[in-house]
Formats: sequence, C-alpha cells, structure tokens
Amino acid sequence: MAGNFPDYEENGRLYHGYKKGIYMFPCDEEEKDRMDIFHKFFHVARNKHTSVKYKPNHDGYRIMDLGTGTGIWAIDMADDNTNAEVIGFDISLMQPQTIPPNLTFRRRDFEAPWHGLAMDSYDLIHLRMLAGSISSPRELYANIFRHLKPDYGFIEHVEIDFQPRCDNDSLPRHAALFEWADLLMSATAQAYKPIAYNTETGTMLQDTGFIDIKEEIIRIPFNPWPDNDAHQREIGRWFNLGLCQGLEALTLGPMTRIHGWSRERVLKLVAEVKREICMKKHEVYCRMHIWTARRPA
Repeated sequence: MAGNFPDYEENGRLYHGYKKGIYMFPCDEEEKDRMDIFHKFFHVARNKHTSVKYKPNHDGYRIMDLGTGTGIWAIDMADDNTNAEVIGFDISLMQPQTIPPNLTFRRRDFEAPWHGLAMDSYDLIHLRMLAGSISSPRELYANIFRHLKPDYGFIEHVEIDFQPRCDNDSLPRHAALFEWADLLMSATAQAYKPIAYNTETGTMLQDTGFIDIKEEIIRIPFNPWPDNDAHQREIGRWFNLGLCQGLEALTLGPMTRIHGWSRERVLKLVAEVKREICMKKHEVYCRMHIWTARRPA
C-alpha cells in the first residue's frame, strides 16, 4: 500500500504516521537499533537458527514475515533461501533500500483485511514479537491459515513473555521491574493490544484447524547471571542489551497515552528498571515461546 504518511514526534520519539495511533511503539533510529539487537538475541537464544529447522524442497517456496520491522529476519531468510520468494509486511516503511532480489517489502496493517494476497499460497508465515500489536489473535490466525498452502504450509510465532520470574527472591516483588511489567501489561490490555503473553495460544491454533502444533520454551535471563551455563549467560547478555536499549520505547507510549504519566515519570521508572536488571545478584528471568504448526491437507 503506497502513500505518504509522515512520522510524527511524541515525547521525544518518532512514531509512524500510517494509521496513526494503532501502534504504540516508536519507529526511529534508536528503535531500529533495538530491533536489530533483538534479532541477534533471538539468533543466540535459538542456537543460531533464524527460523524453524526445515528447508524448502521445491521451487516456488513463498515466505511471509508479518510485522517485519527493519526487515532483518526477512533479509536473512531471503539470503539463506535464494530460490524462495520472501515478502515482509509492516505498517512502517523502515526497511533498507538495498535488499536481496527475491525479497519485497510492503506497507500493510496485518489486522486489516488481507486484500490482494493469494490464499493457499505460502509455505511459511512468520511472526515475532507482535504482542502489543495484536487485538484479534484468533482472526489473525484464521487469515494465516487461509493463506498457507494446504498440507505443508507452516506458521511460526515467536513471543517473549515479559513477566519477570525469580525463584530465589533475590529480587523482591515490590521491585521496579515487577511494577514496570504490571503497568505495561495493564496499559496495553486497556488499549486492547495486550503485550502479556497469551496462554491460550496453543488452544487458538488448534481451534483454527492447525495440526502438528509444537511449543518450545526457552528461559531468558535478564542479565548474564547464570554462572554455570555459558549459553544462558550469552542469552542474558544480548537480552539485557536489547531491553536496556528498548525499555523507553516499550514504556513511553502505553504509560503516557493510557495511564496518563508524564515523560519524566516514565523515564524515572525506566532508569530504575535498568539499574535492577543490570545487577547480576538479581537472578531474574522471563520466557520465550516458539510455536509452530501446520495447515492440514
């Protein structure tokens, strides 16, 4: 979808102008850096796998990336699968100009009707970190189901459950990190785009008609505190870097628009959360959920 929708400034950050207000997070250079850091984090957490561990075995393989952001996942997939056609959709045109020849980016609100997209035609539809952007997950899954190829079209949906967990009380429940998570989840829920992890994901995929439904859960330390696990430490390093980069972006829109906080009050909370998550004595973690499922014949 073409058109000129200039970005606008709010609380010192730039937000997309297309369908103004439906997406609560920025689209400026700082946020692009955060997205690319998180791409590296996902790569580390998934043992250097960009996506599910299967490769196309035929020509005409088609891949769709919903909420592509900077497009870095789609670029990697296009580079890795040169015989595939890859398309990335996002409401913000923040992707680079120089891209692989088998990759296309388009502006689209994925919760709007999917006009112009052929049904039964995609081998893989990928979603990652879209919690906070989805108001109707069942409707979205139904659209994905209809557009996957029968028998071997796959969905891959990756989300972070930001709810902090601490098994040894090294971070008390009244800490700023827990307050931040509670406030962020309540604000986004009131905006009808909850960032809280949807525990009904598996049920919704099954109700939609998917089969071969699988869930992988990965523990995500908030910093490199796990002394006895090198992989967990590396996950914690990258998650800490990405979250410190992105806390302001995640928090400003929901807290100022929904809870009525001032920018200064938000930044004070963000600073305290950063202080807590950078202290290794706080053995806090959250979880990543990786869902895959197949459309039957």
